[in-house]
Amino acid sequence: MSKLSKFITLFVIMTIPIPFAAVQPWVWSFYAMLMIIAFITGVGIKRPPANSRNKYAKMGMAVFFIWALFLCIPLPSSLLSILSPVRAEKLAKAWELIGSAASYQAISYSHQDALAWWTFLLSLALFYLVIRKLCDDKKTLKQIVVIMIAIGLVESFYGIVQALIPSMGVLWVDYIQAYLGSARGTFINRNNFAGFLEMVWPLALGLTLSMTGRIHSIKMVLHSDRLNRQALMALCIIVFLLTLILTRSRAGILCGMVGFIAFFLMARPGMRKQSKQFQVMLGGIVIFLAIYTMIIDIRPVIQRFFTIASDGSSRLNIWRDSLMIIRDHPLGIGLHNYGNVIEIYNQTGPYNKTIGYAHNDYLQLLIEIGWIGFLALAGAMLFVMANAVRRIRDINFRKDPFRFYLTVGAFSGIASIGVHCLFDFNLQIPANCVYFVVLLAILNACTQPPNEAGP
Repeated sequence: MSKLSKFITLFVIMTIPIPFAAVQPWVWSFYAMLMIIAFITGVGIKRPPANSRNKYAKMGMAVFFIWALFLCIPLPSSLLSILSPVRAEKLAKAWELIGSAASYQAISYSHQDALAWWTFLLSLALFYLVIRKLCDDKKTLKQIVVIMIAIGLVESFYGIVQALIPSMGVLWVDYIQAYLGSARGTFINRNNFAGFLEMVWPLALGLTLSMTGRIHSIKMVLHSDRLNRQALMALCIIVFLLTLILTRSRAGILCGMVGFIAFFLMARPGMRKQSKQFQVMLGGIVIFLAIYTMIIDIRPVIQRFFTIASDGSSRLNIWRDSLMIIRDHPLGIGLHNYGNVIEIYNQTGPYNKTIGYAHNDYLQLLIEIGWIGFLALAGAMLFVMANAVRRIRDINFRKDPFRFYLTVGAFSGIASIGVHCLFDFNLQIPANCVYFVVLLAILNACTQPPNEAGP
């Protein structure tokens, strides 16, 4: 792995959340270019070593990318009418209105948008290979995790200030009134920021627990050399959780709990070996978090949960109308094309704002990529997660607590954001996509037995 590739990789992880989570097309295009350069200079085009364990996941990813690219290819009207009759019918009416002859058109409603996002997703896949190779080195792996936690802390402190000063915007943007008084960091949307925190804070918990030794009593805990570092990390976890609460994101707060439950269930073998130390640290986190929440008025956060019915109805309306798109386009409408099509099918509202996302990443992916691409990608992800659960149980906690707890932290972050994606569009945000891919690479690297090679 070249120094240039490593530098670019760390630069991407360190900076991509800052420019409004890279939501502007020219920003995420720049980062896509950097990730491709990191791959070329670091991993190269050579074929990776064979690894039968990931064969099915690789096949699913390959089908996904091939199908998504096929949706961008212009087709003759005769073939288009077979593959996407509704799309062909709409095009025929448009040609008739303008008096033009039929021409080759893609299944994607906007093949430019679809191809641009396909390129970004491909850069993410290549970036995964770079991260995966870097994570083979324990020192580099720790650098990546520390950078993610550090950026998360910077964003969290900024988010806390935003919650305490309701008039504060995001960087130089102060004209968006929708989320004033909520912690948003540099993300604009509090729900997307909550998704970012959900992925980072379990890594902080994992890194904290990895510092522990086998200690049998509270007295030994208090005299441990690691106590200062653990206390500092515990304070960081408190900051993460407090910021997550101050986002006022209902799904984010609940999915943060999902992440904690996932962490606890997967880490139970290790926790049994150090129950005293874990109890002290967890108790301290809970006590200090309770104190901070009492000092900072969280009544607006509680009130948000009482408005779930009214806000939830708008999401249900969007989902109901979105199902009609699936009915008419079972093969998909093209990546990043949801916003181009939903207005045609919007029958139940909301009518007072532009609908750019389905507020359900799985539903939006199914609409955009169709059943073929969706089942291929979903199958690959399910295989990866199921395999990770099995592999975590095989990790020797006593021999390698660092690897064990980072694996659990990465798994918990993925599980948390995975549930949150049922209610929001977190993986439509480039910064969240990058951090999600980094978690996948960490999970794969840490569950890889030493005698097995390859991504």
